[in-house]
Amino acid sequence: MPDSAATHAEQDHVLGAGTPAPRRPPDLETALRRIPPLPFVTSRALAMLRDPGARRSELAHVLSLDEGMTALFLRMVNSAYYGLPRRITSLDEAIGYLGFENTKAVLFAVSVRRFYYLGAPAYLLDRDALWRHSVAVASGSAWIAQRRAITPVSEVYVAGLLHDVGKLVLDIMVGHEVPWATVEANGADGRAMPWTEIERRTLGCDHAELGAHAVQSWRLPQRIVEAVRVHHAPRPAVLDPHLAAAVHLANAASLMAGVGLGIDGLRYPLDEEAVRQLEWTEDEMAGLLEEILRAVRDAERIFAPRPR
Repeated sequence: MPDSAATHAEQDHVLGAGTPAPRRPPDLETALRRIPPLPFVTSRALAMLRDPGARRSELAHVLSLDEGMTALFLRMVNSAYYGLPRRITSLDEAIGYLGFENTKAVLFAVSVRRFYYLGAPAYLLDRDALWRHSVAVASGSAWIAQRRAITPVSEVYVAGLLHDVGKLVLDIMVGHEVPWATVEANGADGRAMPWTEIERRTLGCDHAELGAHAVQSWRLPQRIVEAVRVHHAPRPAVLDPHLAAAVHLANAASLMAGVGLGIDGLRYPLDEEAVRQLEWTEDEMAGLLEEILRAVRDAERIFAPRPR
């Protein structure tokens, strides 16, 4: 884990606070304002992707305005995950192969790394852990979606990618400090309390609710917002119960695989109703765990700094 003081200073710089973390946790609206906005190029590209009349060449031009994003975008497109028949060297060609829906998923994967990579010190999640976990859940959610015909798969991927963004919001609200929970970690019966319950008793809300507020502010489809809000308890989902169940199952599998374990550890029960709803088998769970670990390895290769 990086030096604590350095991590806090870097977060405040990137988040635009300009001063050390305040002693009194900011309220929700203040915390949301301090989450880094999506880069301008990403926001412009997403607006074009929502426009049925947008032209591929115009979208490629917008993405090309950010050289760093262009390089990462092409590296991700050329990864084994997409299995393209040959190496793609231009944005226009990449978008043509992927289509607009898959382009949206790749664009989010490249863009959200910017703020996930900050980590969440209040959860004992270092610079890489939260990013690896988000990739694991996104890839796992998409893998489930492909096997249960949950479409579009790109939206399932994005929901998985963004499911824990609320941990960044909560981290800001508690001033990046550990420990911050002010309630007993075990219930009256002596059993370990789910961490979302600890969050609600301490702050009045949990990180899933906070994440839904953040995703809502980016004008993403409501089924994605819902999946983020209920990713630990998917039964209330009404817009797309299968999408919510897929993200829940992928998140549970990622934690079982040890990807993204922080202060909250494994204190999130697996919803058996989600397992039944998706008719998920033990063999498929084993395959899901393998897919998650493969996706993390691939992401580490794709996003590793290149030698100059």
